[in-house]
Amino acid sequence: ESAGPIILGFHFDIFLMIASGVFYVLAALFVWNSYKKEKNELVGALLAFLVYQAMSMMLMGLGMSTMNMIYMNLASLSILIGSVYMLKFPMSSFSKGTRKISFMISLIVVIAAFLWFMQTEELQMTLEHAILWYDLIINGVFVGGFMMILGIRTAERWLKVKALGGGSGVVACCVAANSAMIGGAFLTSSVFAFLAPVIILTSLVIA
Repeated sequence: ESAGPIILGFHFDIFLMIASGVFYVLAALFVWNSYKKEKNELVGALLAFLVYQAMSMMLMGLGMSTMNMIYMNLASLSILIGSVYMLKFPMSSFSKGTRKISFMISLIVVIAAFLWFMQTEELQMTLEHAILWYDLIINGVFVGGFMMILGIRTAERWLKVKALGGGSGVVACCVAANSAMIGGAFLTSSVFAFLAPVIILTSLVIA
């Protein structure tokens, strides 16, 4: 259940989730400026992370506040599509043609899966819970872990800082925050989610 004082009509944990979403938007704008100057798959994955998290957090916050499944479904869709863009980073070692085909196939698969879940209200409820595990495993463990491994292995200082910082931010949100959310600790989840863009932005500034 939602907890804490009421702020602007929202329980504190929900307010913090929505506020985090707004913060993610601001962070995404900062990273977008960096991405325009330095277009690479790592910064692109971090930008995708910030954008889809901004959308999903604000939509989930509204969904939890209004109990409207439309918001929750749109939040799930943003996570699914965001994961496809984040997966472009681990696939960066593939050939250009293979990357393009893999991206299109992944996009078709997640959209098809989303449409399948939309068939009934029961399936939509299943998606609402399953999407947290999906985000945790695909974006948090796999992509976030891939970033951190790259950061550990590389000798280039700027890449090490960005990969370790970016990976830590992704793991903080997708693994720690989602784990807390799954366990029912919504306030703890919101705190971890709020910390993620701070870690990412700090690493980009330092690098």
